Amino acid sequence: MKRIPFAALAAPLALLSAVTPAAAQDRELDPEAVQAAARYALPLAFDGYVTRCSAELDPSGYVASNTDNLSAKFSDGAGESWPAAKVLMMNIAREEAGEMTAIFDMLDDESLRPFVDGMIQGIVAQEMKVEECGTVERALEILDPMPADNVAALAGFLFEMGMRADAEPEAADGNDAQ
Repeated sequence: MKRIPFAALAAPLALLSAVTPAAAQDRELDPEAVQAAARYALPLAFDGYVTRCSAELDPSGYVASNTDNLSAKFSDGAGESWPAAKVLMMNIAREEAGEMTAIFDMLDDESLRPFVDGMIQGIVAQEMKVEECGTVERALEILDPMPADNVAALAGFLFEMGMRADAEPEAADGNDAQ
């Protein structure tokens, strides 16, 4: 999947990015569900980003100076997106993980949420390329005036666009029929 550095933050979209391009061709994702997943994942992805990038960023830079404010902003109200995010994330997990998802079905929300939260943070912390840390910091500074819901909506939109681009047949080679 083509990566937009900011997509690592909303990594919806951490779990959503596990969807392969082939699977994306067969799936119509509900934009509202994608936005809910992005909104839920935003504070978790931000924490994963900070974990991964704190050593790479200027200690007096934007993220270092605003970590607490950004974390609070992204966290405030994110839990309200859990029900819609859970449905989408579990549907994708079922398609991607197969039989292992029986474990997810046995867990109640109190047990499942911390598991999903850890996965999102861990995926971002592992998958985030350190070369992108500064770019994401710049994006965070640009996006900071926006409410967290709008940041999540933008992240969800970018994810959807990336999925569509990945699902398109090799039109990028200039040989697309018109």
